[in-house]
Amino acid sequence: MFKWKARWTAPSPAAELQPAQPQAPPDNSLLGTQVRILGRDSALTIVDAGAQHGHTTEEYLDAFPYGRVIALEPESTNHAAAEIRLAAFADRVELIRAGLSNSNGVADLHLTSHSGAHSLLEVGDMRHYDEPVAILAPQRIETVALDRLCASRNIDVLDILKMDIQGGELMALRGAGGMLERGAIRLIALEVLFQPLYRLQPTFWDLQQHLQRFGYAFQGLYDVKYHDANPAVLRWADAIFVAPTMTALT
Repeated sequence: MFKWKARWTAPSPAAELQPAQPQAPPDNSLLGTQVRILGRDSALTIVDAGAQHGHTTEEYLDAFPYGRVIALEPESTNHAAAEIRLAAFADRVELIRAGLSNSNGVADLHLTSHSGAHSLLEVGDMRHYDEPVAILAPQRIETVALDRLCASRNIDVLDILKMDIQGGELMALRGAGGMLERGAIRLIALEVLFQPLYRLQPTFWDLQQHLQRFGYAFQGLYDVKYHDANPAVLRWADAIFVAPTMTALT
């Protein structure tokens, strides 16, 4: 549900003669804020959990030209699409067919007719979706915990953890307890839910309270989505949290 692309404008004839350059994200967007906080020219290590078709991974690679992304997408069709999209980035990206969770193992991924709505949790109240989704047969997938994923790759500090995993965020954060305890994830960008789109899902406040225990600070909400039928109902948004070391003032 992340939407970072700026509005497209037609290039001038002179511009068409130049090599295409990635368009910088707006400063006040979700991605633009991450660039502003961490710096475009930094050699960052990023985990993109819930990569779907690879769009957000591609945007990270464009926004941070010296960065490297470990992308996780567990669903087979989505993973195949991401493989094609990200092939040109070669060793700047590692694509793993697994879901981020609280432990290494296997689990059922609950599939729906919307490729961006697959979840480790069952679908909840469909009144909060943009349109009805059909429930499909689940797919057995591998799961990985962030602590173990980073340890296996000798990653002491993760610059960005991005999660768009449809209600599975708290499970994933529990699998990152060691890194959170050390403040070793500098910035977390994730989708947060305010309504029960999935059964037994955490809300924004659950995630905020969990991260606050480790000293993480809430930085802001982005791409806020209200219910089309009732603008008083906040459904979901994207959020940024930062590690304690990121908020120090000199």
